[in-house]
Amino acid sequence: MASKRTARSNIRKRGGTYTYYVYGLGPDGTRKQYSQGGFATQKEALAAQTRANAALLDGSYVADKRQTFASFLVDEWLPTKRPPTLEESTFRSCERNLRLHVIPNVGSVRLAGLTPMHLNQLYRSLLDSGRVVPATGRRRFSDEAVEAAHEARANGRTSQQIADMLNSEPSFNIDDVSRHAVAAMLRRDAQDVVKAAPEDGLSPRTVRYIHTIIRAALRDAVRWNKVGRNIADSATPPPSSATQAKRASTWTGTQVRQFFEFVAESRYLPAWLFLATSGCRRGEALGLRWSDVNLETRTAIIGHQVVTVDHEIVFKDLPKTKRAHVVRLDPGTVSMLQSWKAAQNAERLLGGPGYANHGLVFSMADGRPFHPERFSREFQRKQEQFNRANADESLPRLVLHGLRHTWATLALQEGIDIKIVSDRLNHSSTHITREIYTHVTPPMQSDAADRVASQIFGTPAS
Repeated sequence: MASKRTARSNIRKRGGTYTYYVYGLGPDGTRKQYSQGGFATQKEALAAQTRANAALLDGSYVADKRQTFASFLVDEWLPTKRPPTLEESTFRSCERNLRLHVIPNVGSVRLAGLTPMHLNQLYRSLLDSGRVVPATGRRRFSDEAVEAAHEARANGRTSQQIADMLNSEPSFNIDDVSRHAVAAMLRRDAQDVVKAAPEDGLSPRTVRYIHTIIRAALRDAVRWNKVGRNIADSATPPPSSATQAKRASTWTGTQVRQFFEFVAESRYLPAWLFLATSGCRRGEALGLRWSDVNLETRTAIIGHQVVTVDHEIVFKDLPKTKRAHVVRLDPGTVSMLQSWKAAQNAERLLGGPGYANHGLVFSMADGRPFHPERFSREFQRKQEQFNRANADESLPRLVLHGLRHTWATLALQEGIDIKIVSDRLNHSSTHITREIYTHVTPPMQSDAADRVASQIFGTPAS
């Protein structure tokens, strides 16, 4: 009678998930068994098993289940994303969000043990309280030293190079720190660069961005055979509708005029006025060149921008997601630009060879570009001055981007078709415009209903 013995399966169900088993030679030359669990389906486990077998054959299989999420992010994933893989500003943003928000919360969790629950708890924590308070009793490096170390790591410096830097700089007050101590600090104590007091909760939009970063990192972890599945796919970040939970503040037309009259002597006024009348973004206005402006046809081509990377000014073309587009200019803005150009030409002649002629529409007296961060801070400072001088008619607090929101809100209130507003703002679709300005469109809908009904019933619209 034939034996009923069967070969041991290389994929087993353990609880509600599946685990694969593979076999290969260990470092000592003996046959070893390796496994990885947590797969939702047998098909996923089989696919991962196939990848694991291939990795064992070419010697790339990694079976370190002790690796933490922080170690994976800092030592392995981030280095693969440095420019030119990602743009400099994107990489910096990614690195900063991981360092400030992710690593202090879930960095100590083992990569193989990370679950959707860990991520959901992270998102709730960030929404509620933002940054975390650093752990006490573990601080060995000053904030300045930690910040410098992270900056050096982001620039591709090794742990030994960072240790040499810290040891050679007296202001850091560090004696004979080793590369191992530096590596441990970068992985484990990233929270040392976080402020001691918790901040307000992060916006849903920011938390969703952090989720996107984590998801991308774990996608690579799956591809590199570190984990069996991307658990971020099963996590629950804030819904996209929540990103508009806080309505952007805007000014009325009267408030805009009052403020601009108050800052009539400011060098930034022409640029602020352009933002208010064009609906452009800050970087787009500051990157605008005279070669892109035609005062005769009253048009401006928005195709460049100015951004900051580590507080340094960088000139860039618009990203692919925000295509170059033409903005029509009103007579008042054209008149302002004509006067501004004449004044700028006089400054250029006065400056002579020392004038930094970048061809920018908005610039300092010596031709240098406006620094975006100072540009925004000055806008806030002037608001504070206005409100101190006009306590009875103070203005609602408005961030610089609020001028763009103000333009769109005033346009919609004036009955301008939302498609035209969307094109002006360079949104990819009217859906985005509707989501942002949902507080404006209901009154418009009511007005439309009243106007149509008045014609049907023969009564005046209310």
